[in-house]
Amino acid sequence: RSPEIAEQAAYYGDGFFANNIFWPKEHFIRLINLYRQRYAHYGHGTPEQAVVGLGGQVFMRKNSQDAVREFRPYFDNAPVYGHGPSLEEFTAETPLTVGSPQQVIDRTLEFREFFGDYQRQLFLMDHAGLPLKTVLEQLDLLGEEVVPVLRAEFAKDRPEQVPDAPTHASLLAAAQQAPVTA
Repeated sequence: RSPEIAEQAAYYGDGFFANNIFWPKEHFIRLINLYRQRYAHYGHGTPEQAVVGLGGQVFMRKNSQDAVREFRPYFDNAPVYGHGPSLEEFTAETPLTVGSPQQVIDRTLEFREFFGDYQRQLFLMDHAGLPLKTVLEQLDLLGEEVVPVLRAEFAKDRPEQVPDAPTHASLLAAAQQAPVTA
């Protein structure tokens, strides 16, 4: 992602997805702030009304020790991660979270402190050469233990002026209510 992409999304009043992967949070803070300011500049609403999505990457097990032990060999040997910063350095500097479902919840909720409220969260789950069985186990943990808590927490703390995430139904309803021009 680049400032040009943030500017383009703001110009057209589109949502902006900051992949939030592999880079320190400061890079994405700058892009999201630029997008929100320019969204308001172009008259689409307030900065808080701009629709933002974030990425993140996780590896979970029921306890953090098992997660780190199991993920480390994949991390160390993956072309995108391996032979660079250690797993501990990488998790400290990027959104990669390796731990328990509760640690994933806590870390994801912290994103709002840096980026403000946002509407979409995407998790990279099939990274570092993980076997399909392991990825499917990750998806089960995400769906059963993480997503329900995140949905409830995000909804509970969302300020009134921050819109809900757009859905197909809400976009269709808005299109049907819009005046037809010829």
